[in-house]
Amino acid sequence: MKISSTFKVLAAVLPFVNFAGIAAALPLDVPTTELPSAQAPGPKKVIVVLKDQVDSKKLLRETSWVRLVHARNLQKRQATNTTTHLPTGVEGTYDINKFKAYAGSFDEETIAEIQSSDNVEYIEEEQEIYITGVQSQYSAPWGLAQLSSRVSSRKPFAKIEDPHVYQYDASAGEGMYVYVLDTGILTAHKEFEGRAEHGFTAVEDADDADHQGHGTHVAGIIAGKTWGVAKKARVISVKVLDDRTSNTAVALDGFNWAVQDIIEKKRQNIAVINMSLGSNFSRALNEAVENAYAEGIISVCSAGNFAGQASDQSPASAKTSITVGAINVDGTRLPQSNFGDAVTLWAPGSRILSASNASVEASIGFSGTSQAAPHVAGLICYLRALEGLKGTDVVRQRLLDMGQKNVLKTSTLMGSANILAYNGADSEETALASLEQSILHRGWKWVKGSFEDVKTLVLKLAN
Repeated sequence: MKISSTFKVLAAVLPFVNFAGIAAALPLDVPTTELPSAQAPGPKKVIVVLKDQVDSKKLLRETSWVRLVHARNLQKRQATNTTTHLPTGVEGTYDINKFKAYAGSFDEETIAEIQSSDNVEYIEEEQEIYITGVQSQYSAPWGLAQLSSRVSSRKPFAKIEDPHVYQYDASAGEGMYVYVLDTGILTAHKEFEGRAEHGFTAVEDADDADHQGHGTHVAGIIAGKTWGVAKKARVISVKVLDDRTSNTAVALDGFNWAVQDIIEKKRQNIAVINMSLGSNFSRALNEAVENAYAEGIISVCSAGNFAGQASDQSPASAKTSITVGAINVDGTRLPQSNFGDAVTLWAPGSRILSASNASVEASIGFSGTSQAAPHVAGLICYLRALEGLKGTDVVRQRLLDMGQKNVLKTSTLMGSANILAYNGADSEETALASLEQSILHRGWKWVKGSFEDVKTLVLKLAN
C-alpha cells in the first residue's frame, strides 16, 4: 500500500480570442503549486479508498473509527502545543456501487494508523483543480451543424464563416437530465427556458452561482434553446469548482451526490453526467466513474488540453468513460486536445458559442475539450429521447455505431479512433423514416409492406 504522488488538475477548456474575425488559440498557463512532500510537517489532505468487499455499513464503521483516532491524536498535538495547521479529520464520504471511500485532513500519525487498517485498499493525496480562460463573442454555432451533417467527398467539412444548419428531431432530448459538474450554472439564463436548476454545491463556503462562466457555457451547449444539442433536456448544476480552483475530493463529493440523486429518482436511463474537467491520473476518480457505470450511469468526460495521451488524465482514462476529444471546423484535431486509446470519439471544440454568465441573455465563445464533451452529453440525451435507449452498454455502442468513421484527418489524431460524433439527422435511414412519417401523417396507411391509397399524393425524389 502506498500514497499516490500529488498532481494538479486543469479543467479541460482551451480559450480563444477574436482578432479581426480570426480566433487564435492561447496556451494554457498551469500553476505550479507544489503540495507538501511525504516528509513535510503539517496535515495532509487525502482520499482513502476502501476494498471492494467493504459495504456501506463497514464504510460508516470505518469512518467512525477514523474520527476517534483523529480526535485522540489531535488531543496529543494540543497537549504538546503543536497546534499549527491542525487537521480537520474526515470531511466527506463516497458510496458508489463497490467504490467506498472517504476524504479528509489528517496528521502523519493518523495516516499511518489508517494505512494499517485491513479495510484500506490505497490512499491518494487530493489534487488541485484550475480553470483559466480568455473569452470573446462571435457568431455561428458550427458545432451543432457538424453534429447533424454527414461528411463525404461531395459534402466536405464546412468553413467557419459558412452558414450552418442544425438538423434534429423535434423530441430534442425531452425528458432527459444532465448533471453538469462544473463551476455552477446561471440557471436564470434565457437559453434554458426554466429547464436548469441547482442541485448541489460541493465547494466549501461557496454560493450556488457561476462566477466563472465555464459551467453556464457547458450547460448551454448541452441544452440551450439556441446553442444546445438537446434543446428540451434539463440541466442540473453540481458545483465542484469555485471560480478557478478546487480539488479532487470536492469533485468526488459532487459526483457522489449526482450518482445518489440519479439512483434515488430512478433516472439511470434518462440521465447522464458531464465532467468538462480533468487531472493527472487518479485511480480514485476513475473507479468512481467505473462504479457509477456499473450502476447504470454514464459519464461523459473531456479528454483534456495538454496535447498528450488522454490515458494520463482522469476521469478521461476511466475504462467506462465516454471520453471526447476536440476537433476544428476543418476536421483536424484541435492542437491542444489530448488523444490516444482513451479517446472514445471526437466532437466540435473550436470557437464554440454558448450561454454566458454575464447576463441572462449574454453569449460567449470558448474552445477546448470542455466544449467537445457537452456536445456528446447532449447527443446522448437526444438519442435516448428519440430511440428510447436503455442501459449504459447500449448507449455507448449506439454512439460508436452511429458515429462517422474515418472522416477526420487521420494524421492529426495521433493514433486515436477516427470516429466523429453524429446524430444521424441527415442520413438516408433517417430521411426515409422521416418520409414514411410524413406520408402517414398525410392520410396514408402502411399495410403489409406497402402503402394503401386513401389519398392522392405525388412524391418527387431527388437524384
